[in-house]
Amino acid sequence: MQARTAVMTNFSPGVSKYFGGLKAVIDELDIDHVTGVMERLLAAYRRRASVYVFGNGGSASTASHFVNDFNKGVSEQLEAGFRFYCLNDNVPTLMAVANDISYDRIFALQLKNYLQPGDVVIAISGSGNSLNVIEAVRYANQRGVETIGLVGFDGGLLKELAHHCIHVPVDDMQKVEDMHLVINHVMMALFKEHLEAE
Repeated sequence: MQARTAVMTNFSPGVSKYFGGLKAVIDELDIDHVTGVMERLLAAYRRRASVYVFGNGGSASTASHFVNDFNKGVSEQLEAGFRFYCLNDNVPTLMAVANDISYDRIFALQLKNYLQPGDVVIAISGSGNSLNVIEAVRYANQRGVETIGLVGFDGGLLKELAHHCIHVPVDDMQKVEDMHLVINHVMMALFKEHLEAE
């Protein structure tokens, strides 16, 4: 039996194109919006506020990653750390609300149970139009709680509803999600350096 010869595929042009597109997105990002959100989160840290973060799909993963990086990465050497909570992480609660009430309420109902004056909500949505994210931000706004949005594409409704917004201006979900995670890591690195030096 004759062995098959492996056919080498040249992925290099595609990889270079993807990275080039990502570099272009970074150059388009409004750094003032990033630093403005960082100021809001630093103020929340100073007043010992809770920060609730959530999203769907890849944005749910990013929300969990935020909690890991702020509660452990930034806070491990601090006497008092950040207080981040991911509303995606209790699967039984998500399933119960989705099944018994509505998938659109999976985040808002949790906020109803948790939110206190002075808390902060971070809503992550690539499209900016996820109904459950919008419902939660509307509820937080009604409660007078500060809301932050991370969006892509044209920003959708979330860009209009959130008090503060970081907009990744590209019509490509993967690059939007890449940048939301990069923004998380930028914040983590700078907060860690700043707070440990105090």
